[in-house]
Amino acid sequence: MILKTEGFILRAIKFRESDLILTVLSRDYGKISLIAKGARRTESKFGAALDLLTLSELVFYDAENLKLLKEASIIEDYRALKSDYERLTLALQSAYLLNQFVEEHHPDRAIFEFLKGFLEGLGSLKNLELAAVAMKLKLMRTLGIAPRLSTCARGGHRLTDEFWFSPQSGGLVCTTCHQAGDTRLSPRLAQNLKMILGLRWNRLDRLSLGEDEIALAHKILDEFISFHLKAPHMASK
Repeated sequence: MILKTEGFILRAIKFRESDLILTVLSRDYGKISLIAKGARRTESKFGAALDLLTLSELVFYDAENLKLLKEASIIEDYRALKSDYERLTLALQSAYLLNQFVEEHHPDRAIFEFLKGFLEGLGSLKNLELAAVAMKLKLMRTLGIAPRLSTCARGGHRLTDEFWFSPQSGGLVCTTCHQAGDTRLSPRLAQNLKMILGLRWNRLDRLSLGEDEIALAHKILDEFISFHLKAPHMASK
């Protein structure tokens, strides 16, 4: 059977003398693996369509145990983004997280649209440190495990003017419910984390966080990701 879809190249591994095994986040079929024969040859027909983070139209043979790439053409290569080292680094981190946490053959258009929207927005964002925090938060929401930020994650109480964060409980906790080991957050940081989830990428630069707040946000989000997705602790950007 021959299938066609749009997809982002998340990973490419050398295979045999001239082939590649691609990990693709596709619009229609979720995360899939494709074999691209001859993709590493200078005269390969696929060209730059198989570059990392390129959005390409892909035509492939779908057999029971093998998906073989037949054709690939570029839809969007995000060239401006890739020419900026810091933006490219952040984009690659998003691809790494998606590859780690998204299972194969579980179609979810929301995950595809998350990456598409992030890469489109990343090209114009000014505050990349804040964008890195937002990427993690919004990805967790897309995966269905966003931290609870409006009410106490441990007791369901209304949050007032003192905040702690508990990865194990799933988000912010109140004064009454906080325990040893919870991380205290300033009201400003707690409010900004909540606002990040409600803002589109093109409005993110309206917010401002200091260096210490950015570092703390990364710390608690990395702990949250590691706990809820059973992943090794990852270094922050």
